[in-house]
Amino acid sequence: MPVRYTAAVLTAVRTVESRELVLPALGDDDVLVRVLATGICGSDLSTFRGTHPYKTAPVVLGHELCGIVEAAGRRTDGLSVGDKVCSAAFSHCGTCPECARGAMNLCPARKNLCHLGWDGSFAEYVVLRRNMVFALGPDVDAEAGAMVEPLSIGLHAARLVTGSPVRTVAVLGSGGIGLSCVIAAKRLGMGRVVAVDLGRGKAALAASAGADGYVDAAGGAVAGVREAFPGGADVTFVAAGYAGVLDDARAVTRPGGEVVVVSYFDRPHEVSLSPFVSAELTVRFSALSTARDFTEVIGWLETGVVDPLPLVTHRFPLAEAEAAMHVLASGAAGKVLLLADREGTQR
Repeated sequence: MPVRYTAAVLTAVRTVESRELVLPALGDDDVLVRVLATGICGSDLSTFRGTHPYKTAPVVLGHELCGIVEAAGRRTDGLSVGDKVCSAAFSHCGTCPECARGAMNLCPARKNLCHLGWDGSFAEYVVLRRNMVFALGPDVDAEAGAMVEPLSIGLHAARLVTGSPVRTVAVLGSGGIGLSCVIAAKRLGMGRVVAVDLGRGKAALAASAGADGYVDAAGGAVAGVREAFPGGADVTFVAAGYAGVLDDARAVTRPGGEVVVVSYFDRPHEVSLSPFVSAELTVRFSALSTARDFTEVIGWLETGVVDPLPLVTHRFPLAEAEAAMHVLASGAAGKVLLLADREGTQR
């Protein structure tokens, strides 16, 4: 087992440095994973910008990952050295009422990766807890494996929808989570899906995710969705955090429809609630994902019914993590990955 390893450390706002770190001793429930590929999430970007609600520098970011098990503690049954794995972004306690009913995403005692000294996956190695690690088939592409975590979040959000049938869906925000909501909505048979974002740059990505249409918010998000769905969408997913997004969600959703909020927000938002009441909308909030969600998404990849690789637009070596952050911050990129293999890296 290696003792020292290289990581991309966020040392200050908008500053990432390559540092050599020392691996901690493995506990009985710990799994040491050699990182093959790791995605940059919107929460990583907000931490980079200094706007995340609780993650701050100095920190090793990264929680969307695929890697190989290099070593494991004594209480890690079901895993072997050499296994290909992915991971949740947190470790749950396993004993609270929420965990007992399978809602580990709501565990009040969960520990989050990249927080309180727990280094994330923007590194050659990452130490994880057994209850957050999921085995992948050996034929699953490492880049696709790194996208299981965001795909599971989209699936979890889609599963919260109670109305049936769902014929029309709007997804506000076409970043990694928004596109994951598109994929999940189509997999669950929700009918026609229209994705929304700023600019035409993400239209092709939305189509790759299975969206039936794309609205450039520069021309008006509400007007664009209403043109596609004159009566309003049956379900609207909120996967963006801009000011007024919840008012937009209300405006594009039909009376009696549902709004599912999956985005996190870096500041308080003022929302006009009376129109929600008048339209008798159901508003739900979706947090993270569960083991059930991971298992289903892994099945998608292992059987080939979902291929998330067309959503990847940029690949960087670990040493260029800061440049990768700036590319994602431009707003035009799709999924941005950091790869362990520096050869053949494309930008």
